[in-house]
Amino acid sequence: MGETKVSDVASRRLVILDCNSSIQEIAETMAAKRVSAVVLADSGRPVGILTERDLARQVCAKDLTPSKTPATALMSAPVVAVGGDSKMEDAAERMVKSGVRHLAVEGEKHKLVGMITATDFAWYMGKKAFGESSVLDLLYPYEEFGEEMP
Repeated sequence: MGETKVSDVASRRLVILDCNSSIQEIAETMAAKRVSAVVLADSGRPVGILTERDLARQVCAKDLTPSKTPATALMSAPVVAVGGDSKMEDAAERMVKSGVRHLAVEGEKHKLVGMITATDFAWYMGKKAFGESSVLDLLYPYEEFGEEMP
């Protein structure tokens, strides 16, 4: 993966919600913002991450009522993060060792500024293997770090 930094690949589309939000509120926000994970905070401090996979596997499997279930019942904690200046190789290793598919990206003073996902790694590796124009661009529309999708 070379010297590419996480900030060269990660998305700034970070959504932070209160950890006491209901699963229904979170799912609605994820759909509206078109994100696959949200960071959950308590008094502004990140305490966990909740993903689409968590929703799909846990809500149905546990027969939970989304409008009455708080995020704290399903979230992964603590937040696993990586610095934006970290090399992609180090971030991939951290993701594998932590057993997660989403890493929060930290900027200065450990402030969360984005998210990098397993899909981002696949997109990046596809670019490296197939060049700038690949079928992955058609399958996975990608926004540059710092840009927002409509």
